Amino acid sequence: MKGLRVRAIKRDKTRLSALIDCMGQKSQGAVLDLSQHGICLYLNDVIPVAAGDKITVETEEMGLLVGTVRWIRRPRIGAELVLTSNNRAKVESYYRLFKDDRLPA
Repeated sequence: MKGLRVRAIKRDKTRLSALIDCMGQKSQGAVLDLSQHGICLYLNDVIPVAAGDKITVETEEMGLLVGTVRWIRRPRIGAELVLTSNNRAKVESYYRLFKDDRLPA
């Protein structure tokens, strides 16, 4: 199909409680899936979010992650994680501790 975008890296399903902050507006929510490069979030509250906005996601398991909103299908949003060594280490640590010693794709 023309225009169909395929995810480059497989994401792993998860269900982590999270606090999502987009430009000072906050919502409780959940991390629905995760990879080294991206994250899918569920927002409990309606907050202003647009593609390109910077967001932070705080979970007990991984701490604070930083990303950029890529798509919105309320109440879900998808974000590309900022590829810092800090973000990468937090995601890898999550996989070591909670996903049977398996690192993400």
